[in-house]
Amino acid sequence: MGCLLYASCKQASAGKGRLLFVPHNAKMRQVKLVDSLGTISLAVPAKYDTTFTWMALSDCGLPCDRQEYRFQRKDSLERFTISHSEYYPFHDGDTSKNVLRHLRLRADLAMDYSNPPIVFDTIEKINDRYYSIFEMEWGDTLRAKRVLATTTIKGNTIQFEYELRTKKQDSVSRNFMKNALDLIRTIQIARGI
Repeated sequence: MGCLLYASCKQASAGKGRLLFVPHNAKMRQVKLVDSLGTISLAVPAKYDTTFTWMALSDCGLPCDRQEYRFQRKDSLERFTISHSEYYPFHDGDTSKNVLRHLRLRADLAMDYSNPPIVFDTIEKINDRYYSIFEMEWGDTLRAKRVLATTTIKGNTIQFEYELRTKKQDSVSRNFMKNALDLIRTIQIARGI
């Protein structure tokens, strides 16, 4: 299992004259979302050597279908996934800063027993966009950790999730949440049409 330790940062342009700090051992990548939702630029660990995209279909139809984009190592249970619904209501407004929306998402995550318990949550402004951020962790024999950040583009919820599953309590596991948050803080979204 690889390591997500970052001893230093490098700079990249964040647009509008600002500098973006990219964690050491990470590289900037771009993901073009389908159907004019926009393009995402973000740092992912350089060791993530596999990328793929798929649509997860659901029995409840279009509102439950998900488009997913994943970065990971071929030999790892550590991964990063971007996902959004295949249903696009397209309307203006950034509702991620809405506290009621954040609380509802928190309740939905807590009710889904496939998720580890939430150990921390907040709303944070990252590169001029608000994100609901949740850290989740199981502390039993299988150490599962997730860092989930959500925002909206034209009223559509976009999720960013770093996930680690391991039985080890090593530096990767101990530093996973901090390092995942550092990577999430590099997200930049250019709007589509």
